Amino acid sequence: MSLTPRAVVVAHRDRMVAEGIASALGSFPWLMPSAATTMGEVRALAETVHAAALDPDLDGSDRGARQLRRRGVRVVFLGDHGGEEENVRVRMSAPVVDLASALMPEVSPPRPRPGRLTARERDVLSLVARGLAAKQVARHLGISAKTVERHKTNIFLKLGVPNQAAAVGIALASRDIARTGPWI
Repeated sequence: MSLTPRAVVVAHRDRMVAEGIASALGSFPWLMPSAATTMGEVRALAETVHAAALDPDLDGSDRGARQLRRRGVRVVFLGDHGGEEENVRVRMSAPVVDLASALMPEVSPPRPRPGRLTARERDVLSLVARGLAAKQVARHLGISAKTVERHKTNIFLKLGVPNQAAAVGIALASRDIARTGPWI
């Protein structure tokens, strides 16, 4: 299924949190995320976004959410509290795939199946998620860089992702991979 990517904004009072969540959402090819720290920034993007994930503790988030909805923007609140009862919420402890699904419910994101990865593939993915290059992963595991690249190709195929960034995004979003990897 080929989808046109949809623009989404993640607004959180802490820039690093907003950018981190936006970066994780970037692993889903149907989303084009950006980050904001104020409702003013969100309103400036309102004409171009399809969905918004809002921190309920952000000043003006309730009023801003109502304005966004009137413009046809889907609004999802991050966390369990704040806002009106009918608001869609995603817990901060939830995997990123849950937020992606809430922002675009018409798309059913593929759920990763980390059990299909071999132990060595999980080791490679774990080290890649730490930011190690193929040669560094090879040295760490005592294998060749070519073998690392072969493992990465197999990981992409098994997870159904196009590249390393998407594989790492799924690894970070998946509780199962996080429990099996030595890196979290």
